[in-house]
Amino acid sequence: MVDFFKAETVNSDILIDETMSIVTADENFEAISGNKALFIYTRYIHPVDVSRFTEALKDYAESGKYIVVRMLYQTGEYHWMLTRITDGGVSETRGHMYEINIIDAALITTQIDNLNSQIKRYSSYLGMCENVLFSYDILNDDFNIFMTSDGHQTLSFYRGTLNAWEEDKIKTDALGLNEVKELDGFCKALANGEKLFKREITINTLNKLGRLDKCLVRGNTIVDEYGNSIVIGTIIILESSDNHVVEELNIISDMKDPGTDLLNKRAITDYVRKLIDSQPGHTVTIAIIDVDDFKTINDTYGHMFGDEVLCKVADILRDAVGSRGLCGRIGGDEMFIIMEGLNDNEGIRNVLRTIRNNTKWLYHDDPRNIKITCSIGSATYPNDAKSYDELFKIADKVLYLAKEKGKDRYIIYHEDIHREYVYGMGRIVDLNDKVFYKYHKMEVVNTIIREYKEADDARRKELIDIVAVAFNINTIAIYDRTELTKHILYGDQRMTDDDGSFFKEDNYIPNFREDGIFVIDNINFFETKAPAVYKVYSEYGIVQAVQYIIGGDIKKNNNIISYGRYKLDKKWAESDMNFLAIIGDYIGRIFLKERKHD
Repeated sequence: MVDFFKAETVNSDILIDETMSIVTADENFEAISGNKALFIYTRYIHPVDVSRFTEALKDYAESGKYIVVRMLYQTGEYHWMLTRITDGGVSETRGHMYEINIIDAALITTQIDNLNSQIKRYSSYLGMCENVLFSYDILNDDFNIFMTSDGHQTLSFYRGTLNAWEEDKIKTDALGLNEVKELDGFCKALANGEKLFKREITINTLNKLGRLDKCLVRGNTIVDEYGNSIVIGTIIILESSDNHVVEELNIISDMKDPGTDLLNKRAITDYVRKLIDSQPGHTVTIAIIDVDDFKTINDTYGHMFGDEVLCKVADILRDAVGSRGLCGRIGGDEMFIIMEGLNDNEGIRNVLRTIRNNTKWLYHDDPRNIKITCSIGSATYPNDAKSYDELFKIADKVLYLAKEKGKDRYIIYHEDIHREYVYGMGRIVDLNDKVFYKYHKMEVVNTIIREYKEADDARRKELIDIVAVAFNINTIAIYDRTELTKHILYGDQRMTDDDGSFFKEDNYIPNFREDGIFVIDNINFFETKAPAVYKVYSEYGIVQAVQYIIGGDIKKNNNIISYGRYKLDKKWAESDMNFLAIIGDYIGRIFLKERKHD
């Protein structure tokens, strides 16, 4: 058994030769070897990993080769070691030699934890300093002016090339000759990578219309881990055009909601508008979060407790969104998040699910049996809307829909499901949730297993309808091969004509996989291979099908459930086949058992 933490961790340098003999080793290696040093290095490596290590020796480059192997400590425990192999030169007596640096994975983990702790601490410091910051990557000409709003979320005022920013400031801020000269001096200091410079410039720092700020900028050029020169620094506003001094400006406080320390409504809505306007086509997702029954919470437990709930939910939002975007408060119990670059619903769903679940978990161990939940509506630009106002309207409407559906849930806007509801042409509730399940197939399986057995006939019909809609199916039938009868669960009733006897022809059953599934992506394939099944299905217009032997045993003369489509669609996904097999097996067993009892 591999144990990472019981023994002392190691960071050691070793020199070995072509025969794997240890030439030299530093004192740290004693944590592994102890007093009984073995002179053959590979004897410390787990037998399973030795071949990978020896192959790596043949494949190393001047820059080094990294490999992870298990090594035996003197305690008898194996530890995973990050191993770097570099050239050790050539010896007249020993031949080619290799320098080996090994670092215990447990040590790396500890170092990463420490670094993350430091990053979190310094980010919090930056958030409390309330300074405007800048960075300039000289090689990539990437200039960024930003502010940390709460330790790890960044409010960006500009990101682009340095020259474009300078030209925009001169033109948009209507700078005078002296102000242009000061600005040009600052930009040259950035471009030249000056060390520890200080300048005074006058610009519209926060892009507030009609305002100029006299600023002190301090910068320093550092070299990152890749050898690139990066200029970093701060912008301190000394005086604004309305003669306020710096002590009275309090930039961050002007943008923050005092109750939750999130951005206030004006700040976050201004930000998302400018984000959409400045980067057409750039993916921006918004979500509106509403604490369910917040008035009842206030009335029951008091306003101080209500304030506590809002603060805790705000913390949940910050943690869930992280560096993906920003969080704000736009009303009493309504909060708002912006996220960039999430190009699929799964990424959005992960964030929203985290918010929903963690909110629900807030007071799970409170003896007062307090239940806090939230409802969320989300939409994405430019997929769902072409402007911020339309985007907000959509998110707000699907938030209301989440409330209508019983609260404690999130809804991500899908045009084919929600358009009629959002734009007032119909009510999504008229669809009885069936279309919604297209995007939650696992939930279809869970719903069937949870409800079908105890459901009445009307509910069972609804559940079968949901399966049909979710998997784009036109017919569902169960063949009782003992009684040679067919039972139609969904679709065209005229299909009762056949009794499933074709399953006995054309050596058809061996087409099923060992797990009991048979997939027909195009029925034309069976025109000559299985003419009996082709004749029956083509008469009814079925062109694709998934069939499953109920019970899954192809060696038995078991019954079969068949799902059919009238139109060619993309090939059946493996996950869909498995879901349909689970559903078919569960429904089929119950259905046929109940018929025999009848």
